[in-house]
Amino acid sequence: MEIYKNDAREILERFLNFQLSSPDCIAALDAALARFIPRLRCEELDALKAQLIENHEIMGKELERRALGAGLRHSTIRQ
Repeated sequence: MEIYKNDAREILERFLNFQLSSPDCIAALDAALARFIPRLRCEELDALKAQLIENHEIMGKELERRALGAGLRHSTIRQ
């Protein structure tokens, strides 16, 4: 589980630093999950669920922040 968590953190960090687009980030997270699933143990399901929710929240907040920033820039240009 720690390997997946570290992979997810690295991928999300690259997304937050504008090194990955949102589709590329989702694809990278999916690929990391696909690499982890064959080794998944039943007792890790709750931790995996929590990590997936955390990944989703981080991406969602960042996409919202970017959308708000783009909206502010766009409205400033129109004025």
